[in-house]
Amino acid sequence: MTVAHHNRLRHVWLLLLIGLTTIPLLSGCRNPAQSSLPPGAIADTMPPLPPLPKGDIYADETVPTAETPIDVGDTLDVVIRRGAGEEKFTTVVRESGQVSLAFVEINVVGMTAAQAEVQIQEKVLPFMRNPRVQVQLKKKALRVKRVFVFGDVKKPGMYPMSRNMTVIQAVALAESYVETALLEEIRVVRGNLQHPDVYSADLARLYTYGDWSRNLSLEENDIVFVPREHLGDSMEASKKILPIVQVAITPFYPAFIIPAFFPGAVVR
Repeated sequence: MTVAHHNRLRHVWLLLLIGLTTIPLLSGCRNPAQSSLPPGAIADTMPPLPPLPKGDIYADETVPTAETPIDVGDTLDVVIRRGAGEEKFTTVVRESGQVSLAFVEINVVGMTAAQAEVQIQEKVLPFMRNPRVQVQLKKKALRVKRVFVFGDVKKPGMYPMSRNMTVIQAVALAESYVETALLEEIRVVRGNLQHPDVYSADLARLYTYGDWSRNLSLEENDIVFVPREHLGDSMEASKKILPIVQVAITPFYPAFIIPAFFPGAVVR
């Protein structure tokens, strides 16, 4: 190898080295919580969101109507009258959808209380003369509301929904965002996943200007997605390329030069 060719190869590797180090340096200077928009650059106002139910858990015992369907976990108070006497049963709807009434098993999931009365009466008719059935439905006692946080956060997953929760609280539950997060473009996905409603949240405006208008209130089962900036994808790629570059430049450059550009690098 000639001296000129050797020098030219060293220049190529040096340019590659400078290019790869630029990506982490730029990312290290970026603050995800700093809005890139001026204070007056506010997006159009979204349609108002419906009022949220209060409380992080809720009881359904007071809401059943004549049309409320029976579900797994619900409680049924059943009274069976025959002649002058009556029998009372309190039973919980099992995972199979059935309830036990003395000597019979009856599937009642999806029925209303009135439909369950007819079904129970038909089942006990072979064993009782002229039974009259009354069913009172009590919905399952307590359900914990939940939200889901995914994307560029430190601990994505499902979290219990506290009272009047907002996007910033959900992100905090996920142990905050990572340095490559794009806080200006957070998405809140709500409703049927086949045809969801998607809302935009902007926490960078909150951190930069104290503007709470884009810190949306959440509803049960909302999905909060924190996207990653394109620079973050480049950083991940550079981390995979660095070992290859290190091996390639070691024959041409003294070992002490590598830590100067890559503080975390170890020359073996």
